[in-house]
Amino acid sequence: MLIILETAVTFLLLFFIAGETHAQDSIPVFEMSAKKYLMGTEFEITAVHPSVDTCKRAMYLAFREIERIEKVTSNYKDSTEISYVNRNAFLSPVKMSPELFGIIERSIKYSVMFDGFFDITVGPLTDYWGFNSEHPLETEPDSSKIKSLLGFVNYKLVALNTVDSTIRFLKHGMKIDLGGIAKGYALDRAVDVLRKSGVNNFLISGGGDIYASGHKPNDVKWTVGVKDPRDNENLAAKLEVENTGVITSGDYERYRIINGIRYHHIFNPKNGFPANLSQSASVIYNECEKGVVLSKILFILREDSNDYFDGIPYYLINQKGNVIYNTLLKPYLVISK
Repeated sequence: MLIILETAVTFLLLFFIAGETHAQDSIPVFEMSAKKYLMGTEFEITAVHPSVDTCKRAMYLAFREIERIEKVTSNYKDSTEISYVNRNAFLSPVKMSPELFGIIERSIKYSVMFDGFFDITVGPLTDYWGFNSEHPLETEPDSSKIKSLLGFVNYKLVALNTVDSTIRFLKHGMKIDLGGIAKGYALDRAVDVLRKSGVNNFLISGGGDIYASGHKPNDVKWTVGVKDPRDNENLAAKLEVENTGVITSGDYERYRIINGIRYHHIFNPKNGFPANLSQSASVIYNECEKGVVLSKILFILREDSNDYFDGIPYYLINQKGNVIYNTLLKPYLVISK
């Protein structure tokens, strides 16, 4: 049956009761889902719980948390904290909230860990290519312009002061873009909110990044699909997971094909161009924030990045369309093309 529940707040939640299911202890449970557009993508939560009201409140609080994080981390709203930092951090040190300071501090650590192939100072490149805006580049990219912008891309030119939680840019023209990490952080926070609200069996997704908690009715694991990057109507793989994230980076969500060449939103910070070794890269990792970073590193470097992935299951489709995955992924894999 279908039940539509309206919240008395800023948006409507549509809860789909897929059917009453009786667990082994005969307690009836319901499967419910809700969607909301946030952080430039669609977030969806599907939950299994005996109480519709509990689910309703938990989902509302999870979406509200994601919305709050967007107001801190979005580059595309002048009122956000990161936008204030980008406008002022070269002029003088800017004091940040503990939350934003922590995100940037961890981002710098990821840059060190992955030898600069992850770098939040790609803001000038993001603006040039325009894939995160309504006006992406429509002509051949200007190599000389990109080369000049690379002079502003360097995480080592971000000065953080842990004593007073301030940030300063050491070069005029720098700009931070948290698009490569903020969504993963938001998913982690939403997972925490759902669990603290009494919901432990759920699937939450945001733009292809997924966290599966607990299980479906009758202890059935969640089935997660990896899109075929060249066929939106089909899946490249199906995975069965519980209590972990499945994080994917691909060249098929935001892109332009110009003179037969596909340009997309995942840049190699070393050369300023979209990475061209992969079509899609997925990792299984229990923290979405780091999982998002790992999937981008895998996408940029392809299987040549094996040293970064000891102990981490991954599934890669390279530029030729060939599937590559490690033995750690096999226990999760149900179907692969």
